[in-house]
Amino acid sequence: MSKFIKTGLVLSGIILFGAGCAQSSENSKNSENSTTSEASAPVVASTPTPEAIIEYTDGMFNSAAPAVLPGTPVTFVNKGAKEVWPASGVHPAHLICPGFDALTGLKSGETYSYTFDKPAECPFHNHLAPGERGSVEVKAE
Repeated sequence: MSKFIKTGLVLSGIILFGAGCAQSSENSKNSENSTTSEASAPVVASTPTPEAIIEYTDGMFNSAAPAVLPGTPVTFVNKGAKEVWPASGVHPAHLICPGFDALTGLKSGETYSYTFDKPAECPFHNHLAPGERGSVEVKAE
């Protein structure tokens, strides 16, 4: 294979990889405003609740993600057959709400709870399938 073709293939790969990363980042930003995609259409309640349960069923966080007050535990429940790994955005770094990361996949029936300690908008995703997203809004009292 000629040096020209090899260089072209390497550059094409770099460009495609960069475009994929940019698209992934843009999709992450747009998912918070989207109401048409099942996997990324969390519903945020306007009034904080004393506790929150977010259910996951094979590809979708299907329970409304209510607004919560700081100090409120949010529990993720796996009601499906496939594993889910709840973690803070943005994939793969999980830095938006540090500490919010189950650190492993939850099997069917398992739960993970996290208590948010300060007001913030905390997007989350399934680390095993990053396109499956939601958000938790932690409101000031």
